[in-house]
Amino acid sequence: MDPDRSTVFLENLSRTSVGLVAADAEGRITYASPSAETLFGPLAGLDLSNPPPFDDPRSPFANLIGLWEESKEVGGAGTPMMIRAKTSAVSVFLRVESVPLPSGRLFIVFDLTQHLQGNEPVRRMISQLAHDLRSPLTSISGAAELLLSGRVGALPSMQERLVKIVDDGAERMAIIISKAADEGCGGGAAS
Repeated sequence: MDPDRSTVFLENLSRTSVGLVAADAEGRITYASPSAETLFGPLAGLDLSNPPPFDDPRSPFANLIGLWEESKEVGGAGTPMMIRAKTSAVSVFLRVESVPLPSGRLFIVFDLTQHLQGNEPVRRMISQLAHDLRSPLTSISGAAELLLSGRVGALPSMQERLVKIVDDGAERMAIIISKAADEGCGGGAAS
């Protein structure tokens, strides 16, 4: 790709949320897209082979340095890496691909944080649905418990067995709703 076309390509790609970081063969950063600088901080002029000190070894910049070191060992296109890094108090999830260039290396960074942490409208819908299901379920469970207690009169054995089935089913349903709400809202395995 000629230099003019590659510049236009990089400028167009930099308008997306994809982060781009280009480094020359010695590790000096020659280009960083606005999205990359949002994730890693100011990168212009930094040298990945001789980095400045950084506070947190889990920071995105520390991970970028690690990728640079690995790419020197691998040589060709590296395996895409998933990174969980910290920026201030927030965790970010990144997928980084390393591509060799004739004069260095290009890192392509995809921020997957929102995708992996859940979609807020879906989380709100699950929470509302769980609330809407719990309300009538509480009434069903309460009525079944009242009938089984005998406070409104004794039940014939067949009716007592049927009300017990309703009560057990309501209890199982309450557990299922709670688990779905926890996982859907980030409190369980999905978080």
